[in-house]
This record gives sequence, C-alpha cells and structure tokens, in this order.
Amino acid sequence: MNSNDETREKEYAKVMGRNPVKEALRSGRNINKIYVSNTDSDYSMSQIINTAKDMGIYVQKTDRRKLDAMTGNGAHQGVVAICSPIEFVGVEDILEEARKRGEKPFIVMLDGITDIHNAGAIIRSAYCAGAHGIIIAKRRSAAINDGIYKTSAGSVEYIKIAQVSNLAQTMQSLQKQGIFCVCCDMKGTVYHEIDYDMPLMIIAGAEGEGISRVIRDKCDFCASIPMKGQLDSLNTSVAAGIVIFEAARQRG
Repeated sequence: MNSNDETREKEYAKVMGRNPVKEALRSGRNINKIYVSNTDSDYSMSQIINTAKDMGIYVQKTDRRKLDAMTGNGAHQGVVAICSPIEFVGVEDILEEARKRGEKPFIVMLDGITDIHNAGAIIRSAYCAGAHGIIIAKRRSAAINDGIYKTSAGSVEYIKIAQVSNLAQTMQSLQKQGIFCVCCDMKGTVYHEIDYDMPLMIIAGAEGEGISRVIRDKCDFCASIPMKGQLDSLNTSVAAGIVIFEAARQRG
C-alpha cells in the first residue's frame, strides 16, 4: 500500500470483529477493503471472505501485527473492514421512517454520552426495540467509529442516526410536532407507570452527570427505576434499555 492509499484509508471508518463485519456486509455498507489474518482459516472467517468476494470486495490477507496496529490493539478477531464513513440523516428522515412503517414516532436521544460502550449499547437496544432513529449532538457525543460498531453489534448499520447542533432546540421542535419526551432520571415517575404508547422520544444522559438540566426541565416526563440495596443508580445503558423495552412492550 502506498502513502496515498494509507492517507485515504484514514478518512474511512474501521469496523473490527467478526460479527460487526458480517453485519456491515449484510447491510450493504460501502466497504472499500477487508483485511483478514493470514493465520485464521476457520469456518467463520471463510464465511466472511467468501461473502466479501461474492460482493466484489477486495480481501487482503495480512499478519495480526498489522491488524493490531490498525485497531490500536483492539479486539479485531482477525478481521477489519475499511468502510465509508456512516451517513447521518436529518431528524425529518427519522420521522419519515416512522411514517413509512405506519407507526407513531419512537426516537432515542443521547444527551452528553461520550463513552462508546454506553452509546453502542443504547443504540443496540433502540434498534432491537424497534426505534425509528437515534439523535446525538455534534459535540459532547461518542464518535460513531469502530468502537461503536463493536459495542452496538453492528446495529448502527440499520438504524437512522441524526447529528444535531443543539439537542434542546431539537427536542422543543419535536415537542411542537406532538412528540412527548421522556428522560431517564433518578427523580421521576416509576418507569412502568408512564404511558409510552404515543409519539415518543426517550432521552438517556451521561454516566454520572445524568440528563443536562436544560433538557430535563423541558421533558414531559421523567422515568425512574426503583432501586434496592446500597447503590442509588444503574449504568446509563442498562437504565435506558429498561425504559426503551418497557416502551416497546406497551406499544406492542
């Protein structure tokens, strides 16, 4: 690979790990190249290689040291896909997705979540629960990178994600369109006592900091999860997952 190729690849997103790469292939993501370990030849790896070749995607075998260097010693499992950066959508595209499905809007907003593990886990829960899209801020949000692909189990390939400049203004705009906003907060109504069968946006806040005040004060409801024992809160992705799936259960 020459220096120009290496420079271009830096502009692409790296998807690492066997399941995330399989999801990238399955979703039709624009993959430029796939690097695979020259020492891994099991059935799972053969599936990836054969699928990629059938789709006309170039597969290059290399040693694990290169894969380690490419991923910062990440858990690549012997395979890394070089993909075009994810294409963000507009908030209106998320609402249009709901209209296409004939459903009331179901959106999840991430407020100040910078940890890729929490962000990825919430995106995965949102997708699995049937949400129409995710809204994140352009600043103070986890980057949609190879780590997010891994922690979301590839669900970023299937759910619409919008980046906005101002979360509070976006929330108020959606409220004017009839969407009710529910934040996950320790001080609020017990989560299962809230009616989620409505045009809905669930908002999850950062670990430790929680929902920002400007967002919380403008929410229609705050959902809390009763706790037992010595701890007073759950991990943000766990709490968000509980509320998201309760909403999905009520909405049917």
